[in-house]
Amino acid sequence: MDVSWARKLRVMAEGTARSFGCELFDLEQRLSGPRWLLRVTLDRLDGPVTLDDCEQVSRQLSAQLDVEDLVPHAFELEVSSPGVERPLRKAEDYERFKGQRAKIVLGSGGPDAGQALEGDLAGFEDGGVKITVEDGVRTIPLDRIKTAHLVFQFP
Repeated sequence: MDVSWARKLRVMAEGTARSFGCELFDLEQRLSGPRWLLRVTLDRLDGPVTLDDCEQVSRQLSAQLDVEDLVPHAFELEVSSPGVERPLRKAEDYERFKGQRAKIVLGSGGPDAGQALEGDLAGFEDGGVKITVEDGVRTIPLDRIKTAHLVFQFP
């Protein structure tokens, strides 16, 4: 894959998302059958991503891609939100979703590698994610987290 078009695509997607009050959460490019899938995932700091957000970004980005002729092969564009069980990646995510239920899987670097913890996020402090589990509050260094995501709970 020619990396230069992929980099330009990311810049274009970031700018388009920003113009509609969103930010680019993720950009995935992968072969899906005979065509490429370009999946743009949006986020919004001031609330949830709406269907209208996805439609507007999709329409604008699609038009830009047609004009620029940036992608060197046939593709399908998909624009969506991270969903209710959104991944947690950055320190800011753990602070932003403080008080919400999350599942964290620990990575290598300790005897508990692969262990899954589920509990309520208690924030981020001094390089560590705080999570309240059954036996109290645990602090997990951010670099020890293999994967983490919110856990949807029915009201």
